[in-house]
Amino acid sequence: MKRGLGFAVAAALCACAPAPVQMPAAQAAEVLSLFAAGAGPANICSSDGRALLRGAVRAYSREMAQAGVTWPVIPQASEETENVTSVDISVMIAFAAGFVETGDFQAPARRMLTHLTINQWPEIQSMRGAAQVACADVQALQQAASGFVVEQSRMAQMVHAAHGRDADRLRRQSMRVQRAQARMQETAAIVAQRMND
Repeated sequence: MKRGLGFAVAAALCACAPAPVQMPAAQAAEVLSLFAAGAGPANICSSDGRALLRGAVRAYSREMAQAGVTWPVIPQASEETENVTSVDISVMIAFAAGFVETGDFQAPARRMLTHLTINQWPEIQSMRGAAQVACADVQALQQAASGFVVEQSRMAQMVHAAHGRDADRLRRQSMRVQRAQARMQETAAIVAQRMND
């Protein structure tokens, strides 16, 4: 698997104007997981990293569509967000910033992404302009938003499983959610400041 990932990176580096890197779905899932964790080869601030990320999105989206699943999970304003993963939110931020294109997704998701509004996270709107002037800050925002989604999802699972028991664990998790949200908002403020400079 690592050899395949190395080959994909090498292929991306050799291209003058990198096209999305082709890869199998299993490798794409690995690249996307690493990207959501803020690790791995898909550095959105480089053209090669964007080509790798776009290739991963294309391969994974195609595989999910063949399985009858619309991906990524896109929260609507009125829906709960407990099914949204850190990979979903990371990919949506990459899309909002212009690092991933509508054509990288399969048809059902394309329509939804075209009308993408993330009312729950106003901090990640208007990323396209920010990505041009503050890419590293947009990348930090992607990681902060991903962390917030992970903590929020854990909280939802704990509330569902606790049924009113274990109030101390729920309180600690609530504090984690608040810290993750504050980090995301602080990072978004940095991005907004960079855009105003």
